[in-house]
Amino acid sequence: MNQQAKSLTERWSMQIRDDPLTSLKYDAPPAWGVTDPDAGQLAWMIRGYWISQIVGTLARLGIADRLAGGPVAAAEIATSIGCDPDATYRLLRASRAVGLVATTSDGRFALAPLGEKLRSGVPGSMRDSAIASTAPGHWLPWGRLSHAVRDGRCQTREALGAGLFQYYSDHPAEGQAFTGAMSISSAKVADEIAMILDTSGAERVVDVGGASGTLISALLLRNPSLEGAILERPDVVPHARAAIAERGLSSRCRVVSGDFFESVPEADIHILKYIIHDWDDEQSVLILSNCARALQPNGRVVLVEVAIPEDHRPSWASLMDLNMLAVLPGRERTVREYRDLLGRASLRLDRITPTASGFDLIEASAAESLKPETR
Repeated sequence: MNQQAKSLTERWSMQIRDDPLTSLKYDAPPAWGVTDPDAGQLAWMIRGYWISQIVGTLARLGIADRLAGGPVAAAEIATSIGCDPDATYRLLRASRAVGLVATTSDGRFALAPLGEKLRSGVPGSMRDSAIASTAPGHWLPWGRLSHAVRDGRCQTREALGAGLFQYYSDHPAEGQAFTGAMSISSAKVADEIAMILDTSGAERVVDVGGASGTLISALLLRNPSLEGAILERPDVVPHARAAIAERGLSSRCRVVSGDFFESVPEADIHILKYIIHDWDDEQSVLILSNCARALQPNGRVVLVEVAIPEDHRPSWASLMDLNMLAVLPGRERTVREYRDLLGRASLRLDRITPTASGFDLIEASAAESLKPETR
Protein backbone atom coordinates (compact mmCIF):
# COMPACT_ATOMS: atom_id res chain seq x y z
CA MET A 1 0.00 0.00 0.00
CA ASN A 2 1.47 3.38 -0.95
CA GLN A 3 1.74 6.17 1.59
CA GLN A 4 -1.32 8.12 0.37
CA ALA A 5 -3.52 5.03 0.39
CA LYS A 6 -2.22 4.15 3.86
CA SER A 7 -3.00 7.66 5.12
CA LEU A 8 -6.53 7.38 3.78
CA THR A 9 -7.10 4.07 5.57
CA GLU A 10 -5.62 5.44 8.80
CA ARG A 11 -7.94 8.45 8.61
CA TRP A 12 -10.99 6.19 8.36
CA SER A 13 -9.75 4.05 11.25
CA MET A 14 -9.14 7.13 13.40
CA GLN A 15 -12.61 8.43 12.61
CA ILE A 16 -14.12 5.15 13.81
CA ARG A 17 -12.10 5.06 17.03
CA ASP A 18 -12.64 8.69 17.96
CA ASP A 19 -16.38 8.86 17.24
CA PRO A 20 -18.18 9.64 20.53
CA LEU A 21 -21.24 7.71 19.28
CA THR A 22 -19.68 4.30 19.76
CA SER A 23 -22.63 2.52 18.18
CA LEU A 24 -21.99 4.17 14.81
CA LYS A 25 -20.25 2.18 12.10
CA TYR A 26 -18.34 3.27 9.01
CA ASP A 27 -17.36 1.42 5.88
CA ALA A 28 -13.68 1.10 4.97
CA PRO A 29 -12.56 2.93 1.83
CA PRO A 30 -13.27 0.69 -1.18
CA ALA A 31 -10.47 -0.85 -3.21
CA TRP A 32 -12.38 -0.31 -6.48
CA GLY A 33 -11.63 -3.87 -7.51
CA VAL A 34 -7.88 -3.39 -7.91
CA THR A 35 -4.86 -4.51 -5.92
CA ASP A 36 -2.24 -2.21 -7.44
CA PRO A 37 -1.99 0.80 -5.05
CA ASP A 38 -1.33 3.28 -7.85
CA ALA A 39 -4.29 1.99 -9.84
CA GLY A 40 -6.42 2.22 -6.70
CA GLN A 41 -5.39 5.81 -6.11
CA LEU A 42 -6.06 6.67 -9.75
CA ALA A 43 -9.47 5.00 -9.54
CA TRP A 44 -10.35 7.32 -6.65
CA MET A 45 -9.33 10.29 -8.78
CA ILE A 46 -11.31 9.10 -11.81
CA ARG A 47 -14.46 8.64 -9.77
CA GLY A 48 -13.96 11.73 -7.65
CA TYR A 49 -16.98 13.40 -9.21
CA TRP A 50 -19.19 10.70 -7.64
CA ILE A 51 -18.17 11.93 -4.21
CA SER A 52 -18.49 15.58 -5.22
CA GLN A 53 -22.12 15.06 -6.18
CA ILE A 54 -22.87 13.02 -3.05
CA VAL A 55 -21.56 15.89 -0.93
CA GLY A 56 -23.39 18.51 -2.99
CA THR A 57 -26.68 16.59 -2.88
CA LEU A 58 -26.54 16.13 0.89
CA ALA A 59 -25.99 19.87 1.21
CA ARG A 60 -28.60 20.90 -1.35
CA LEU A 61 -31.33 18.71 0.15
CA GLY A 62 -30.55 19.88 3.69
CA ILE A 63 -30.01 16.32 4.91
CA ALA A 64 -27.22 17.28 7.32
CA ASP A 65 -29.59 19.71 9.03
CA ARG A 66 -32.22 16.96 9.31
CA LEU A 67 -29.69 14.75 11.07
CA ALA A 68 -28.45 17.46 13.44
CA GLY A 69 -30.69 16.31 16.28
CA GLY A 70 -29.58 12.68 16.21
CA PRO A 71 -30.10 9.43 14.27
CA VAL A 72 -33.08 9.30 11.89
CA ALA A 73 -34.48 6.54 9.70
CA ALA A 74 -34.00 6.97 5.94
CA ALA A 75 -37.75 6.84 5.26
CA GLU A 76 -38.39 9.64 7.76
CA ILE A 77 -35.70 11.78 6.15
CA ALA A 78 -37.17 11.13 2.71
CA THR A 79 -40.61 12.25 3.87
CA SER A 80 -39.26 15.41 5.47
CA ILE A 81 -37.35 16.49 2.35
CA GLY A 82 -39.94 15.30 -0.18
CA CYS A 83 -37.74 12.71 -1.90
CA ASP A 84 -38.12 9.11 -3.02
CA PRO A 85 -37.58 6.80 0.02
CA ASP A 86 -35.54 4.17 -1.81
CA ALA A 87 -33.33 6.73 -3.55
CA THR A 88 -32.82 8.60 -0.27
CA TYR A 89 -31.72 5.39 1.44
CA ARG A 90 -29.29 4.66 -1.38
CA LEU A 91 -27.83 8.17 -1.14
CA LEU A 92 -27.36 7.81 2.62
CA ARG A 93 -25.79 4.39 2.23
CA ALA A 94 -23.27 5.82 -0.24
CA SER A 95 -22.68 8.79 2.07
CA ARG A 96 -21.81 6.32 4.80
CA ALA A 97 -19.22 4.71 2.52
CA VAL A 98 -17.33 8.00 2.22
CA GLY A 99 -17.57 8.92 5.90
CA LEU A 100 -20.23 11.67 5.81
CA VAL A 101 -22.84 9.76 7.77
CA ALA A 102 -22.89 6.62 9.89
CA THR A 103 -25.44 3.98 10.84
CA THR A 104 -26.67 2.98 14.27
CA SER A 105 -27.24 -0.62 15.31
CA ASP A 106 -30.92 -0.33 14.35
CA GLY A 107 -30.12 0.98 10.84
CA ARG A 108 -30.86 4.66 11.34
CA PHE A 109 -28.49 7.30 9.96
CA ALA A 110 -26.58 9.95 11.89
CA LEU A 111 -24.03 12.60 11.02
CA ALA A 112 -20.37 11.69 11.11
CA PRO A 113 -17.94 14.44 12.20
CA LEU A 114 -17.16 15.14 8.53
CA GLY A 115 -20.83 15.54 7.70
CA GLU A 116 -21.27 18.12 10.45
CA LYS A 117 -19.55 20.61 8.14
CA LEU A 118 -22.51 20.34 5.73
CA ARG A 119 -24.94 21.80 8.26
CA SER A 120 -26.10 25.37 7.68
CA GLY A 121 -25.32 28.17 10.11
CA VAL A 122 -22.62 26.36 12.09
CA PRO A 123 -19.02 27.54 12.51
CA GLY A 124 -16.89 26.31 9.64
CA SER A 125 -19.90 25.24 7.55
CA MET A 126 -19.04 24.29 3.97
CA ARG A 127 -22.65 23.81 2.86
CA ASP A 128 -22.69 26.78 0.46
CA SER A 129 -19.37 25.75 -1.03
CA ALA A 130 -20.64 22.20 -1.59
CA ILE A 131 -23.76 23.52 -3.30
CA ALA A 132 -22.01 26.12 -5.48
CA SER A 133 -19.22 23.79 -6.60
CA THR A 134 -21.57 21.00 -7.69
CA ALA A 135 -24.34 23.17 -9.18
CA PRO A 136 -24.55 24.02 -12.92
CA GLY A 137 -22.62 27.31 -12.61
CA HIS A 138 -19.35 25.48 -11.96
CA TRP A 139 -20.21 21.88 -12.74
CA LEU A 140 -21.20 22.29 -16.40
CA PRO A 141 -18.21 24.44 -17.48
CA TRP A 142 -15.84 21.96 -15.81
CA GLY A 143 -17.45 19.25 -17.92
CA ARG A 144 -16.03 21.10 -20.92
CA LEU A 145 -12.45 21.32 -19.60
CA SER A 146 -11.02 19.60 -22.67
CA HIS A 147 -12.70 22.25 -24.84
CA ALA A 148 -11.21 24.97 -22.60
CA VAL A 149 -7.74 23.49 -23.08
CA ARG A 150 -8.20 23.25 -26.85
CA ASP A 151 -9.65 26.76 -27.21
CA GLY A 152 -7.76 28.51 -24.41
CA ARG A 153 -10.90 30.17 -23.03
CA CYS A 154 -13.56 29.62 -20.39
CA GLN A 155 -16.63 27.59 -21.25
CA THR A 156 -19.44 29.29 -19.30
CA ARG A 157 -21.21 30.77 -22.32
CA GLU A 158 -21.19 27.44 -24.13
CA ALA A 159 -22.30 25.56 -21.01
CA LEU A 160 -24.65 28.09 -19.40
CA GLY A 161 -25.61 30.52 -22.14
CA ALA A 162 -24.12 33.47 -20.25
CA GLY A 163 -21.06 34.57 -18.30
CA LEU A 164 -20.87 33.24 -14.75
CA PHE A 165 -21.97 36.37 -12.91
CA GLN A 166 -24.81 37.08 -15.33
CA TYR A 167 -25.85 33.45 -14.87
CA TYR A 168 -25.88 33.95 -11.09
CA SER A 169 -28.00 37.08 -11.49
CA ASP A 170 -30.48 35.01 -13.50
CA HIS A 171 -30.37 32.12 -10.98
CA PRO A 172 -30.40 33.90 -7.60
CA ALA A 173 -30.60 30.79 -5.40
CA GLU A 174 -27.42 29.40 -6.90
CA GLY A 175 -25.84 32.85 -6.86
CA GLN A 176 -26.60 33.16 -3.17
CA ALA A 177 -24.83 29.85 -2.50
CA PHE A 178 -21.78 31.14 -4.39
CA THR A 179 -21.84 34.37 -2.36
CA GLY A 180 -22.07 32.31 0.81
CA ALA A 181 -19.12 30.19 -0.28
CA MET A 182 -17.05 33.32 -0.90
CA SER A 183 -18.00 34.63 2.55
CA ILE A 184 -16.82 31.38 4.12
CA SER A 185 -13.56 31.68 2.19
CA SER A 186 -13.16 35.22 3.49
CA ALA A 187 -13.96 34.15 7.06
CA LYS A 188 -10.97 31.78 7.04
CA VAL A 189 -8.57 34.63 6.41
CA ALA A 190 -10.42 37.77 7.59
CA ASP A 191 -9.14 37.96 11.16
CA GLU A 192 -5.57 37.28 10.10
CA ILE A 193 -5.70 39.97 7.42
CA ALA A 194 -7.19 42.41 9.91
CA MET A 195 -4.18 41.78 12.16
CA ILE A 196 -1.59 42.00 9.38
CA LEU A 197 -2.95 44.97 7.41
CA ASP A 198 -2.11 48.34 8.95
CA THR A 199 -5.23 50.53 8.77
CA SER A 200 -4.17 52.99 11.49
CA GLY A 201 -3.63 55.85 9.04
CA ALA A 202 -6.76 55.20 6.99
CA GLU A 203 -10.19 56.76 7.28
CA ARG A 204 -12.09 54.77 4.64
CA VAL A 205 -11.74 51.31 3.14
CA VAL A 206 -13.69 49.90 0.18
CA ASP A 207 -14.13 46.15 -0.22
CA VAL A 208 -14.34 45.78 -3.99
CA GLY A 209 -16.55 42.79 -4.81
CA GLY A 210 -16.79 42.10 -1.10
CA ALA A 211 -19.79 39.70 -1.17
CA SER A 212 -21.44 39.82 2.26
CA GLY A 213 -18.67 41.87 3.80
CA THR A 214 -16.89 39.29 5.95
CA LEU A 215 -13.47 40.77 5.25
CA ILE A 216 -14.36 44.44 5.64
CA SER A 217 -16.25 43.66 8.84
CA ALA A 218 -13.08 42.22 10.37
CA LEU A 219 -11.19 45.40 9.43
CA LEU A 220 -13.89 47.66 10.87
CA LEU A 221 -14.16 45.69 14.10
CA ARG A 222 -10.40 45.86 14.60
CA ASN A 223 -10.23 49.62 13.90
CA PRO A 224 -13.24 51.44 15.43
CA SER A 225 -12.36 54.74 13.72
CA LEU A 226 -12.44 53.20 10.23
CA GLU A 227 -15.41 53.61 7.90
CA GLY A 228 -16.09 51.42 4.90
CA ALA A 229 -18.10 50.48 1.86
CA ILE A 230 -18.77 47.33 -0.12
CA LEU A 231 -19.04 47.55 -3.89
CA GLU A 232 -21.16 44.72 -5.28
CA ARG A 233 -23.48 43.63 -8.06
CA PRO A 234 -27.13 44.66 -7.67
CA ASP A 235 -28.27 41.08 -6.97
CA VAL A 236 -25.76 40.75 -4.10
CA VAL A 237 -26.49 44.12 -2.45
CA PRO A 238 -29.53 43.04 -0.35
CA HIS A 239 -27.64 40.08 1.13
CA ALA A 240 -24.61 42.26 1.88
CA ARG A 241 -26.74 44.89 3.60
CA ALA A 242 -28.45 42.26 5.72
CA ALA A 243 -25.11 40.74 6.74
CA ILE A 244 -23.64 44.13 7.66
CA ALA A 245 -26.75 44.99 9.69
CA GLU A 246 -26.56 41.67 11.51
CA ARG A 247 -23.01 42.51 12.57
CA GLY A 248 -24.14 45.93 13.84
CA LEU A 249 -21.96 47.83 11.35
CA SER A 250 -24.59 49.60 9.22
CA SER A 251 -23.64 53.02 10.63
CA ARG A 252 -20.01 52.57 9.55
CA CYS A 253 -20.33 50.54 6.35
CA ARG A 254 -22.51 51.26 3.35
CA VAL A 255 -23.19 48.85 0.50
CA VAL A 256 -22.93 50.34 -2.98
CA SER A 257 -24.37 48.83 -6.15
CA GLY A 258 -21.97 49.26 -9.03
CA ASP A 259 -19.58 47.87 -11.61
CA PHE A 260 -15.86 47.87 -10.86
CA PHE A 261 -15.16 47.95 -14.59
CA GLU A 262 -16.65 51.46 -14.61
CA SER A 263 -15.59 53.01 -11.29
CA VAL A 264 -15.02 52.35 -7.60
CA PRO A 265 -15.70 54.64 -4.62
CA GLU A 266 -12.85 56.79 -3.32
CA ALA A 267 -10.95 55.35 -0.36
CA ASP A 268 -7.64 55.20 1.46
CA ILE A 269 -7.59 51.43 0.98
CA HIS A 270 -9.17 49.38 -1.75
CA ILE A 271 -9.14 45.71 -0.83
CA LEU A 272 -9.92 43.03 -3.42
CA LYS A 273 -10.07 39.42 -2.25
CA TYR A 274 -10.04 36.84 -5.02
CA ILE A 275 -11.24 39.39 -7.56
CA ILE A 276 -8.33 39.93 -9.93
CA HIS A 277 -7.87 36.19 -10.50
CA ASP A 278 -11.39 36.11 -12.03
CA TRP A 279 -10.39 38.28 -15.01
CA ASP A 280 -7.97 38.34 -17.91
CA ASP A 281 -5.07 40.79 -18.02
CA GLU A 282 -6.88 43.60 -19.84
CA GLN A 283 -9.91 43.38 -17.54
CA SER A 284 -7.67 43.21 -14.47
CA VAL A 285 -5.73 46.30 -15.53
CA LEU A 286 -9.04 48.16 -15.99
CA ILE A 287 -10.23 47.23 -12.48
CA LEU A 288 -6.88 48.14 -10.93
CA SER A 289 -6.73 51.42 -12.86
CA ASN A 290 -10.15 52.39 -11.52
CA CYS A 291 -8.90 51.64 -8.01
CA ALA A 292 -5.73 53.64 -8.59
CA ARG A 293 -7.71 56.69 -9.78
CA ALA A 294 -9.99 56.51 -6.74
CA LEU A 295 -7.19 56.31 -4.17
CA GLN A 296 -6.78 59.11 -1.66
CA PRO A 297 -3.24 60.51 -1.17
CA ASN A 298 -0.92 57.84 0.24
CA GLY A 299 -3.61 55.24 -0.34
CA ARG A 300 -3.12 51.56 -1.07
CA VAL A 301 -4.63 48.84 -3.23
CA VAL A 302 -4.56 45.52 -1.40
CA LEU A 303 -5.05 42.22 -3.24
CA VAL A 304 -5.77 38.98 -1.41
CA GLU A 305 -4.74 36.27 -3.85
CA VAL A 306 -2.67 33.09 -4.02
CA ALA A 307 0.49 33.62 -6.01
CA ILE A 308 1.77 30.67 -8.03
CA PRO A 309 5.32 29.84 -6.90
CA GLU A 310 7.99 31.12 -9.29
CA ASP A 311 10.13 28.01 -8.70
CA HIS A 312 7.50 25.65 -10.21
CA ARG A 313 6.99 23.64 -7.01
CA PRO A 314 3.54 21.99 -6.76
CA SER A 315 0.84 24.34 -5.50
CA TRP A 316 -2.93 24.07 -5.06
CA ALA A 317 -3.06 27.41 -6.89
CA SER A 318 -2.45 25.46 -10.10
CA LEU A 319 -5.73 23.59 -9.51
CA MET A 320 -7.59 26.84 -8.94
CA ASP A 321 -5.99 28.11 -12.13
CA LEU A 322 -7.76 25.34 -14.06
CA ASN A 323 -11.01 26.39 -12.39
CA MET A 324 -10.42 29.85 -13.80
CA LEU A 325 -9.72 28.38 -17.24
CA ALA A 326 -12.99 26.43 -17.26
CA VAL A 327 -15.33 28.85 -15.50
CA LEU A 328 -14.02 32.42 -15.82
CA PRO A 329 -11.74 34.42 -18.13
CA GLY A 330 -9.14 34.81 -15.39
CA ARG A 331 -6.09 32.92 -14.15
CA GLU A 332 -3.83 32.49 -11.14
CA ARG A 333 -0.58 34.45 -11.43
CA THR A 334 2.99 34.59 -10.16
CA VAL A 335 4.35 37.53 -8.19
CA ARG A 336 6.09 38.75 -11.34
CA GLU A 337 2.78 38.73 -13.22
CA TYR A 338 1.01 40.64 -10.44
CA ARG A 339 3.81 43.22 -10.46
CA ASP A 340 3.32 43.65 -14.19
CA LEU A 341 -0.46 44.07 -13.89
CA LEU A 342 -0.08 46.62 -11.13
CA GLY A 343 2.51 48.55 -13.11
CA ARG A 344 0.22 48.72 -16.13
CA ALA A 345 -2.42 50.24 -13.82
CA SER A 346 0.04 52.91 -12.57
CA LEU A 347 0.50 51.11 -9.27
CA ARG A 348 3.73 50.03 -7.60
CA LEU A 349 4.04 46.71 -5.80
CA ASP A 350 5.25 47.52 -2.29
CA ARG A 351 5.13 44.25 -0.36
CA ILE A 352 3.76 40.73 -0.29
CA THR A 353 2.89 39.07 3.01
CA PRO A 354 2.05 35.35 3.12
CA THR A 355 -0.70 34.30 5.55
CA ALA A 356 -1.18 31.10 7.50
CA SER A 357 -4.34 30.41 5.50
CA GLY A 358 -2.35 30.20 2.26
CA PHE A 359 -3.41 33.55 0.80
CA ASP A 360 -0.92 36.28 -0.06
CA LEU A 361 -1.49 39.89 0.93
CA ILE A 362 -0.27 41.99 -2.01
CA GLU A 363 -0.01 45.72 -1.20
CA ALA A 364 0.50 48.42 -3.83
CA SER A 365 0.50 52.20 -3.92
CA ALA A 366 0.17 54.84 -6.62
CA ALA A 367 3.11 55.17 -8.96
CA GLU A 368 4.69 58.61 -9.43
CA SER A 369 2.45 59.40 -12.39
CA LEU A 370 -0.66 59.13 -10.20
CA LYS A 371 0.50 60.93 -7.08
CA PRO A 372 -1.67 63.93 -6.12
CA GLU A 373 0.79 66.61 -7.20
CA THR A 374 1.02 65.15 -10.72
CA ARG A 375 -2.56 64.01 -11.28
